[in-house]
Amino acid sequence: MKKLFILLAFITLPAALQAANMANGEAINKTCAFCHGNVGQGTPGQLSPRIAGVREEYTKKAIKEYISGKRVNPLMVHTSGLDKMSKEDIDDIAAYLAAIDLREDPRFDVIQTGGDPEKGKEFFMDECKTCHAKDGFGKKKKKSPALAGQHYEYIFSTIKMFQSKVRIHDNDLEDDLFEEINDNDILNLTSFLVSLDDKRIKKDGKIKLPEVKAAAKKAIAKKKTPGLQITDISQTVAQIPLKKGVSIEDAIDAMTSKAIELNLKLVGRQDVSKELQARGVETPYLSILQFCDPMDARTMIMSNPIYASYMPCRIALVEDKEKKPVLMMLNLDMLINSELVDQKVVETAIKVNQSMLEIMMAGASGEF
Repeated sequence: MKKLFILLAFITLPAALQAANMANGEAINKTCAFCHGNVGQGTPGQLSPRIAGVREEYTKKAIKEYISGKRVNPLMVHTSGLDKMSKEDIDDIAAYLAAIDLREDPRFDVIQTGGDPEKGKEFFMDECKTCHAKDGFGKKKKKSPALAGQHYEYIFSTIKMFQSKVRIHDNDLEDDLFEEINDNDILNLTSFLVSLDDKRIKKDGKIKLPEVKAAAKKAIAKKKTPGLQITDISQTVAQIPLKKGVSIEDAIDAMTSKAIELNLKLVGRQDVSKELQARGVETPYLSILQFCDPMDARTMIMSNPIYASYMPCRIALVEDKEKKPVLMMLNLDMLINSELVDQKVVETAIKVNQSMLEIMMAGASGEF
C-alpha cells in the first residue's frame, strides 16, 4: 500500500516537475549544439555525427566511453563537460536527444553521390539487420545505434576505425565483420544506408522536438550546467575561464598558434583595456581577437548579407567581476537556430563554431 501511495504521489506531481529532466537535457544540449547543431542534426564529415534520435542506451554508452577514454575526443569532453556530468545529467541529455525526431522533415535528408545501393543492401541485409533492424533505425534490446539518417562520411570513417581496431565493433575484440571489405564496399553500404530515411520523409514534414514546460526551463536555468557556460542574451554567448596558472599572454599565444594550425587568419586584435589605460582610464582587462576564413564568410553572405555582421568571428578575453580572466565567444549556431535556414549555412556555422571552440579551448588551457 505504501508503494502504491508513493507511485500515485509521483503520478500526480505537477507536469513542470515531471518535465524537469527534459529541461535539463535541453540545457545541456546547448553545449552539444556547438558541434552537432541545435537539434542534433550533425553535419556532413567525420567529426559531427547526427545525435538526434539516437537511442538513450547507446548515447549513455558512448558518453561513458568518452569519459573513460575508451573513445578519444578531448575537445568534446571539455567543451560539453562530460567528465563533470552526474548520472542524472547523462540520463537527461540522452533522453532529450532520443526524443528529437528529424525523420519526417525533408530539411534533414542525408544524401550521397557515388556507390551502388543495391550491393550495399545485400551486405546490410546479410550482416547488419539483426542488430540495426531492417529499416536501419536500430533495435532497443541490442542497444544499437540508428544508421539510417546518419551522415555517410561518419559511418565510412567509423567502419575504417573498426577495421584498424581503433574502435571495437559490437564490443567484440574477435569481431571480423569488416576485415574482408574494401573502401568501395563501404561506399556501397553507405549509399544504401542514406536511402533508408527517405521512406520516412514527408513533403510537409516537420521536426518533432521534446516538449519542455516554461516552468521547468525556469527551474533548470538556475542550475549551473557542466562544460562551457552558455549565458543569457538569447543564450548566444559561451564562456570559459582560463585554467589556473595560465596567464593572459599564454592564452593569447595559444589561441594564435591554434588559429594558424586551423588555417584561420588573425585579422585583428584590439587591446581595449591597454588603450584606455594609456589614456589614464582604469578598466578591467579586455582584448578582442578576430579570426576569419574568407570562404566561410562568402558562404554565409551569399545566403544572406545580414550574416556579414557576424564576421569576422571574435573571441574576447576579459576580466570578470572577480578579476578572473574569462574567454567569451558568440555561438553562431544559436543565432540562426530559430529559423533553421539553408543547411549549407547551418553547416558552415557549426564548422565555424568548432574552429572557434578549438581556439578558445587552446587559450583556456594554454596549450594547442
